[in-house]
Amino acid sequence: MTHNIPVWWHACGIVLVVALFLLYRSAGSANILVVCLTRLPGVVLHELAHLLTGILLRAQPAGFSLIPQRRGNGRWTLGSVAFRRVTAFNAVPIAFAPLGLVPLAYYLYRHWFGWLPVTLENTLFFYIAVFLLVCNALPSRQDVRIACNWKSVLLYGSVSGAAGYVWFHYYA
Repeated sequence: MTHNIPVWWHACGIVLVVALFLLYRSAGSANILVVCLTRLPGVVLHELAHLLTGILLRAQPAGFSLIPQRRGNGRWTLGSVAFRRVTAFNAVPIAFAPLGLVPLAYYLYRHWFGWLPVTLENTLFFYIAVFLLVCNALPSRQDVRIACNWKSVLLYGSVSGAAGYVWFHYYA
């Protein structure tokens, strides 16, 4: 846990997270070197989450790329994963797989200083690691588009509706 860390180390970590967030937000249309340095570590984690979930749910991965590609509007796409067999069943878990980085960030929060000594450097690396995991856990627009296809919405909406009906009529 983080209870025996000096308060000013936490203040340094918070300032670092704010600086990383501002750099992360402003790097979207910058020089490709700046974009890669600021975003690529998190993009690797984000795309690996999609890939591993796709493998587990038998979506047949067809492509995995971390090579930056310039889009028409001056922005960059840093990574992508393609699948051959995205179905109504596996589209939502694959699209929202990066949300699994949040429990990993919590796990790091709970155990970081059990593994490493309490120093200012390790505290700052702790803040960087948690920032990378949480910041890259958010689904992209493309992820949301894949998850919200009509077949998945129908399947998961029906299951949720049936579960809600059973819950409120038999357990409430």
